Amino acid sequence: MRRSVPQLISLVALVLGVVLFVYTMMGLDREETIRQARELGLAFPIVLIPSVLWHMMRAAGWWICFPPELRPSYWRVFQVRLAADAVGYFTIRGVASEPLRVVLLMDRVPPVVSAAATVLERTAMGIMSVVGVGLFAAFAVSSDMLPSAWQGVFRGIAFTALIVLAFSLLFLVRSGRYFGPLIEKIHARTGWRWAGGRTVRIISAIEDLFLKLARTDARRLEALVALSVACYVVMALEVYLVFWAIGQPISLWLGIIVETFTRSASVASGAIPGNLGALEASNVAVVKALGLVGGGTLALFRRVRSLIFATIGLAMYPRDAVVTAPAADAP
Repeated sequence: MRRSVPQLISLVALVLGVVLFVYTMMGLDREETIRQARELGLAFPIVLIPSVLWHMMRAAGWWICFPPELRPSYWRVFQVRLAADAVGYFTIRGVASEPLRVVLLMDRVPPVVSAAATVLERTAMGIMSVVGVGLFAAFAVSSDMLPSAWQGVFRGIAFTALIVLAFSLLFLVRSGRYFGPLIEKIHARTGWRWAGGRTVRIISAIEDLFLKLARTDARRLEALVALSVACYVVMALEVYLVFWAIGQPISLWLGIIVETFTRSASVASGAIPGNLGALEASNVAVVKALGLVGGGTLALFRRVRSLIFATIGLAMYPRDAVVTAPAADAP
């Protein structure tokens, strides 16, 4: 049977992830990692706190992206987000999670509204993540904590973040619509049916609402910026707590350096289901570059933590969701 292009990409990404996983595991001191993991086990509930806070804040970020008059309860948003991300965890990043969020809220919110809120939350958090990665990578380069070879790696991360940020700002500061007018011109010149179909009209409606939500409430954007910064800090705190738990205390600044590199690596390896192999390799590599021990334990904790929340998300899957939307598509 002939495979489609997405299937081939998924297969290649999965094979690459398995290779990275095996290679990383083979290079670890397994006895030392097992010993540290036992020490970590005693403090596991404490080390898990930052990731709990992270999920709560990401749900809060999505919740405030809804128009006030159509905003579902925070608990419903938290439940749907965790369930959708649990399903998306085992697929190419973003392919399953975002559409499933819309589907699971169809009994509470019009699909156009939930889709626009999802795009806004992802866009705001993504841009702020790029800002954080760029800034902290630049600070890491200026420090003397990294070996010369890794100076170039973080310099590349900072430069890439700068380019992505520049294009994002050019896109967002421009007034008017983007997708809608382009499709309308294509339809006017070619008469192609797909350019005037229902799907395109829905996407245009999502774009209109997204731009309205992004441009009409400064306090919403300020809250999203604050939540994004807080999410970055708590993930760096997670790194700090892992090393504290295994008796290898580090500074929060080192935790931020580790988080900066692993966050960049997770974006680059987004096609790998569950980030298999890439998560382990990135954590182990940057910890080793900083002259620390415990990279394997950090990677192990983050893998177990991800699986725990994926399991919780599947268990919380809202069984009362329906497949029909409210009559109105937009406010």
